[in-house]
Amino acid sequence: MRKLARSFGGSTFSFMWEETALGAMRKMQEIGLNDFDALVVPGHLWPDELSAADRSSLAGTLRSEGLRIESLNLPALDLNLVSRVEPFRQYSVDLYIDTMQLASDLGCGAIVVVPGRVSSLFPPPKKDTELLLRDSLEQLLRVAERLDQKLYVELHPQTPIPTTAAMLAFFDALPHERLLIAYDVSNAEFVGEDQADAVRQCAARLGQLHLSDGTRSQWRHDRVGLGSVRFDEILKALNDVDFSGVPVLEIISSTPLDDLRASAQSLSGRQEPHHDR
Repeated sequence: MRKLARSFGGSTFSFMWEETALGAMRKMQEIGLNDFDALVVPGHLWPDELSAADRSSLAGTLRSEGLRIESLNLPALDLNLVSRVEPFRQYSVDLYIDTMQLASDLGCGAIVVVPGRVSSLFPPPKKDTELLLRDSLEQLLRVAERLDQKLYVELHPQTPIPTTAAMLAFFDALPHERLLIAYDVSNAEFVGEDQADAVRQCAARLGQLHLSDGTRSQWRHDRVGLGSVRFDEILKALNDVDFSGVPVLEIISSTPLDDLRASAQSLSGRQEPHHDR
């Protein structure tokens, strides 16, 4: 059975320094977006700033206003799941655990996880780094099982597994139904992937899609149409694999509402209807 083309989620990334997550989601809902990837930072949405009563109140507001949080997302700059400094690695694990608890309290079923950061100049041995990543993710998976959460591990150019092939090889050694890929198409463009082929390769592991434009020479998350990402091919691949997750618009911009709206309109005009399962 055919149905209307998929709708888009939105990221609160461009709002995180000057707006609460709730305020950002309300604004994006007004332009037709829902199923949000909410950034987790102080002043925007932060575990230590929300009591049990605050969380219950926010969850009620989300329900009453029809706002859906698809995932919570900690910015990766301040965290590192493969740090060789053990207290810092454990702090990173613990903060992801706190974020999972917040997600559960707000009725959200997933968090986005950046699988560590390594130096491009002189990284540690790959085997050692992947052992640290495995241990970090195993700790998170134990909590994810208890809280009924999924881990969307993001394809990111600064991690020890920066390509789809590297991610799939790592996941093959750590198979778990709650461990899925958040495929970021502009990150993939920057590392030189064919995104449509990658979507087909990781279809069984694909949990979430992050959509923005970029190039192979500059790492960006621009409005659709400003870079070299081949969205027509990506959307066709999503239909081909019957992707049922959320494609999240993750545009980084000083005029986010204008650029989110323009991106959603551009992508909606390119879509074909997709199939019910």
